[in-house]
Amino acid sequence: MNTEENPNFNSVELFDEEIDTNILLKNYGFTEHARNDRTERVDKALELNKTDGRQAPFDRIFRVDKGHPDGVELHCVTKNGIIFIVNEEKFRNWEGCIVTVLFARVNQTERLYDAVNIKFPEPIRQKCKEWKKRGLNRN
Repeated sequence: MNTEENPNFNSVELFDEEIDTNILLKNYGFTEHARNDRTERVDKALELNKTDGRQAPFDRIFRVDKGHPDGVELHCVTKNGIIFIVNEEKFRNWEGCIVTVLFARVNQTERLYDAVNIKFPEPIRQKCKEWKKRGLNRN
């Protein structure tokens, strides 16, 4: 990926391990930041990410280095266009690792797929547009 085109990322690559959405939520949990500062958003995201009563699976997981002092993040994009951002180090240590949850914007999600030369799935694009129309991804 050309980081000059997107200075927010030092690097983006595919995360080569599978993570089950339900296991991540049940066994790992959220960081203090997510629990305290993002409760309303997290609750809404969990509600809207359901498919047949279960959390929608991840379409892709991207390993993103933003140069953050807390380390590398895993941007886990669900098939419903919701991104769970996970601290990789905490994930590896079985700690509360979900930093936040985003109702993905089209450009925010598309740049992850573009960075690894994968076509951005149209159903996820449509979900991102729906989140925007509903005003869920303002912040």
